[in-house]
Amino acid sequence: MAFPRALLLFALLGSAAFVRAAPTGSSCEVHLHQWGAINFNGSPLARGSDGDVVIGGNPINFANAVCSQQSFGKYEKQSKGYLVDANDPTQCLTVSNLDQANATFGFQDCRFNGAGDVWASQSFAWDFDDNGASQNANGWFNGENPNYVNGSQYGIYSLRAERSKPDIDGRLGKLFVDYTPELTAPSTPLAIPMNNVPVTAPAQQPTLNCDSVQTGTMRFSNTTSASNQYDGPLNAKWEADSSTSDQFIFERCDYSPVGIDSTDSTVYGRIRPGSDATDSGFNCYTMTDPYNDDSTHNEPVEPAWINGFQTDTCTYSIPDYPRDIWKLDTTSNEIVYVPFGNKSQPGVLAAYTQLDYDREYDVTQYVWDPNGIGFAYLSADNANLTKYPPGQVTFHASS
Repeated sequence: MAFPRALLLFALLGSAAFVRAAPTGSSCEVHLHQWGAINFNGSPLARGSDGDVVIGGNPINFANAVCSQQSFGKYEKQSKGYLVDANDPTQCLTVSNLDQANATFGFQDCRFNGAGDVWASQSFAWDFDDNGASQNANGWFNGENPNYVNGSQYGIYSLRAERSKPDIDGRLGKLFVDYTPELTAPSTPLAIPMNNVPVTAPAQQPTLNCDSVQTGTMRFSNTTSASNQYDGPLNAKWEADSSTSDQFIFERCDYSPVGIDSTDSTVYGRIRPGSDATDSGFNCYTMTDPYNDDSTHNEPVEPAWINGFQTDTCTYSIPDYPRDIWKLDTTSNEIVYVPFGNKSQPGVLAAYTQLDYDREYDVTQYVWDPNGIGFAYLSADNANLTKYPPGQVTFHASS
């Protein structure tokens, strides 16, 4: 991230000496046990592909450093300080320019002047109601403002998102800050985590990169079922519905960081409701309840329940043992939900209508949606796979 000449002149004139961050280089106290994602308008701050901070993405774990603080009443604390990468506290959240619109944020070495104060381009302020119930402070970029920023002192900078609506991946673009010395109301704040955690921040999980978005319909063929033969489309609730025109989104994703690789005929990704393409949603289909399995060996546990689907906010990272992964056969269009408890060796989930599975397999369970389609994690030698063959779900792309 390049810094303009005006900022460099300010740095030279405003301080006799700037030094790289070090525990003895300032009077500020870094709180590495107060770490977590910082949110703006409900979305986490993340690193963009060019290194600038974006709104939405694999969350960066931040920690705060307090350089000065004052208290009001019994609980309120107002602080000035800076924000660091909790995995590398020598790196400070830094603005690209102090006196212009559309300034961006990135990470730079933390810098201090001879008096131990953080450099203005890295200065933040936050207001926290430490009453035991609040988990986040309201935070603002403080910059060259000499005062604390709070609900009544508005500062001279305004934070905003690059876009007013998220893109297909739930991102609002870059985090911008504008120089606005005539503010008459507080700027939209950052939500800065203040809860104390017993351990320091773990390494960031691999980022889940998804591309090749396809929209299409989902069909279910259940002609081998003993009691419910159906061959037709599924609606957005995963119900057999011959009249529906509901669309689904298949988003191809790269799970190679955890040993799951696509091939020419088999690709992995996630399924989202087609409405996400028009209403700026960022939702993924996930199981209504974790499927029965031995998490150590990724083996089915009898009796296996069948689970339907619900929507939940999509993730931006790949957990060690990822769930909610779909495998699409590009030749047959068959799509299945696969468990990867032991990573690259998937298990087998069989598709049935939920109520019929409960009746035919004689499994006593809560049925999430009698008309809905679900998957059960079954052993390959389960006799019911032959007695009541599962149906087939296929995805038919239209774009």
